[in-house]
Order: sequence, then C-alpha cells, then structure tokens
Amino acid sequence: WGFDKGVGQTFFDITKLHGLDDAEGSIIEVDYYNAASLLVMDDESILAKAKKDLDTMLGDQCANAEVLDAAIVRLPSAVNWYSPGSYANMPDVKSTSISNAYFVGDLVKTEHGSWSQEKAFVTGAEAANLIVGKPINNNIEPLAPDEAHVAAGRQLVSISKKFLGFGDASRAPSLVDFLW
Repeated sequence: WGFDKGVGQTFFDITKLHGLDDAEGSIIEVDYYNAASLLVMDDESILAKAKKDLDTMLGDQCANAEVLDAAIVRLPSAVNWYSPGSYANMPDVKSTSISNAYFVGDLVKTEHGSWSQEKAFVTGAEAANLIVGKPINNNIEPLAPDEAHVAAGRQLVSISKKFLGFGDASRAPSLVDFLW
C-alpha cells in the first residue's frame, strides 16, 4: 500500500486465525516494519494511523467500526537482518544435541519456504508435530509454487550468478558486494 516511505505493514485478523467466527467484532493486529519513523509518535497517533491505514485497505465496514481496545508495542531494532550464507548457520527445528529440545522462530531452518512471522508460526507447528510424534509437515499447508514471473526471475538470477561466477554460482558477487 505504501502509506509511509520505506515502512512495511502487515495486518492479521486474529479473530479468523483463532476460529472465532461467531465473535461479535474483530481482533486485528497491525505490525509495521522498518518503522523507526513511527517510533516518535504517541500511542494515540499510532492508533489513529493504524485505523486510517486499515480503513483504506478494508473499506467501509472497517471505516464504520469503532476501536474498543488497543495495545501499542514498540520494538526498535527488532527485525532480523539476514545475510548471505546465514541460512547454513540456522538450527534445525529439532536439536541435534539435546533430544527433547526444539527450536522455533524465523531463524530456524525449514523446508517450508516461509519467512518472518509466517516462518515462526510454521516452525512452531513443525515442532509441535515432532513432539507428539507426527510427521513434521502434518497439517501444514505448503506454499504455492512460484508464479511464472517469479520463477523466471529466479532462473535469470541463477543463470546470471553462474555466468558471473565463471561457471560456479557460489563464486559470483552478491548484492551486498555492490552495496558496500
């Protein structure tokens, strides 16, 4: 939606996620990312901004709704910054050293393909499956295949990296090499 330059936003309908379809009203969570510019705002201003953004995205039904309760949580510098090659250093969901230890979150290896909050949710479900003796992917919806333009872009990047690495994609420069 691009409400603020450089600021990302996600919203979740907690009511739907928890199957509370018969509830009166909705519980909505709004998360802003890379949002240092919003940290200086007071709680009332952040609440008004979140409501206005939701009204724009969701339309009249949201615009006509009243906010009954809100909690503002500020987490400066709380977003992970992944770096090239960091995936290899992430732990698996099940510890290889301690038989009854499991790892969950967006810094855990998984074959699912999701990232961030979605990955934290998926790795939590994967750990729960393993704990109760079920297959790791039991009742976890797989990601849809890449859309054609995304698949083509991935293939182009792969071919380019192989070319720039003189036949070895791992020797090609990364985007980071051009930024610093």
